[in-house]
Amino acid sequence: MSTGVVNMNSNKEFICGVKYRLIRKIGSGSFGDIYLGINITNGEEVAVKVEQTKARHPQLLYESRVYKILQGGVGIPHIRWYGVERDFNILVMDLLGPSLEDLFTAGALL
Repeated sequence: MSTGVVNMNSNKEFICGVKYRLIRKIGSGSFGDIYLGINITNGEEVAVKVEQTKARHPQLLYESRVYKILQGGVGIPHIRWYGVERDFNILVMDLLGPSLEDLFTAGALL
């Protein structure tokens, strides 16, 4: 995987929403990248979607609104935080499990 939109090689920690620290990149999409994050107050792992604020067609605000409408449905992640940090739109949500790509790579899909 590439280093992603956030430079994870710098010495500065990337903290968003006051309490979520990015750990490592776990995926990417057309909008930006997905990172494993951790809630620094309780140690809970979360998924953190990141896109540049200057993205041609920003998607995360709309995605957060859709998730809030669907909140409580089976398989719908709980939104922990949405906001802007540095030059990024950021969406923090429940970490649901492996991606389809992870399952395919592991041979779980035929």
